[in-house]
Amino acid sequence: MLDPIDLIRMSSSAKQLFLGTASSKQAFAHDSALHGLDMLVVFSGYLDAGSVSTQLENALLERLDHQLLATFETDQLLDYRSRRPQLRFDGRQFFDYEAPELELHLVRDQMQKPFLLLSGPEPDYQWDRFVAAVMMLVEQFDVQLVSLVDAIPLPVPHTRPIGVTTHGNAEELLEGLATWSPKGRIAAGAAQLLELRIAEAGRKVSGYTLHVPHYLADATYPQAAVAALEYVGAAMELMLPSEELRESGRDVEQQISEQVQNRPEIASMLHSLEERFDGYAAEHQTRSLLLNRDQDMPNADEIGSAVETYLSDHVQQDDAGLNSDELDALEYTGKVSRKKAPEDPMRPSRADVEPGSIWFVVDEPDDEDGDGTNSGERS
Repeated sequence: MLDPIDLIRMSSSAKQLFLGTASSKQAFAHDSALHGLDMLVVFSGYLDAGSVSTQLENALLERLDHQLLATFETDQLLDYRSRRPQLRFDGRQFFDYEAPELELHLVRDQMQKPFLLLSGPEPDYQWDRFVAAVMMLVEQFDVQLVSLVDAIPLPVPHTRPIGVTTHGNAEELLEGLATWSPKGRIAAGAAQLLELRIAEAGRKVSGYTLHVPHYLADATYPQAAVAALEYVGAAMELMLPSEELRESGRDVEQQISEQVQNRPEIASMLHSLEERFDGYAAEHQTRSLLLNRDQDMPNADEIGSAVETYLSDHVQQDDAGLNSDELDALEYTGKVSRKKAPEDPMRPSRADVEPGSIWFVVDEPDDEDGDGTNSGERS
């Protein structure tokens, strides 16, 4: 295998850090250290139903502060004949060639928390070499968690919550979230190989494969992108921009509803998918992203009690802006002692197949099962 490092073109300051010739503070005086951050990986192309990966990349790089750290040699990694780049023609000349870009960025979320983003087209060639190059970056930057997002087309209705298949070794981030957990042989991708190598290296990895309705797989489906942001934001403790995607999702929802109303055959198919989905969901309860895995959803009385406690403890203030504790302190000591504000007062909480076909080849029953059934088949 050729040297993986030759696939990477580092920015000048990042290259100094990568080669160990400068400290992180020297290389990025105006940024926090690059070491110990989390990394989000999104590849367009394979397993990108609903253009989820493309939407995530655009939303993050268009709405958040970011800085380019490294680019990869796409000429060595991509098959241009299968995914041809585009350019413009004005009737006489060609111009505005859009070269494919596979890049690593340092990004800051809406609370200015930094993380790494690896995004672009999935490599067609030299998977082992590419994954080795990414692993060099993961080791050099001491990445704490790698989260990967992709999407598959499945026979599910758009009128129900977006489902997800989770994978990886970060069990505390994945347990109870999956709505479908099949077992079987699948066609590999560079992202799956990368996830495998990260786990083998003993680093934490969490993967989220969103379920996109098969009849919307070739369209841009913002609802799935919003769901992906929610899963990633909860796993990496990030505040990510989703407002524009939610607005686009409402427009798409309206367009779909109009088509369903005007096409009886589509309405019939949708009804069948809803019945199948509801029957499956009734037997498989999932955990909310708003709760830790050992927490139960509070009932109405508990929520009301919590609100009353909050209002009593934090909102009761006089015209001078003092709460009850501060008034007591003023009465008995003549002074008001205010607690020092926390450094991070607003840290976000963890918060094309045909219908009936599936994206993997089902394995034979495991020896430990021995019952002639397979958990990868959906009822």
